[in-house]
Amino acid sequence: MPLVSDVQSKPVLQSNLQALGFWMSIQGRTPVQPVRIFVTYDALAELDPTNVGNLYAALENFDRLRGQIEAAASRKFDRLGPDAEKYEGLPGILITTDDL
Repeated sequence: MPLVSDVQSKPVLQSNLQALGFWMSIQGRTPVQPVRIFVTYDALAELDPTNVGNLYAALENFDRLRGQIEAAASRKFDRLGPDAEKYEGLPGILITTDDL
């Protein structure tokens, strides 16, 4: 099943993964089934190589390109399901440059 956006979810720094984390949910699940999405800094830089170099740029890229990031997360989730490693007991997906 595809993932759907949670527009209230703000990106949070995940320094151990060198990524930003945010939430989406599985479409049609009742109750709502959240999925933690992590997008690496390298993936953010790949989406816009002209705007890289620091956390501020990563957050700016995320805000501008959120639709593309969420689409990549949904495609990966549909193709492979959640990653084997869970985030706080919930499913998660790591988006890298290979997923864009």
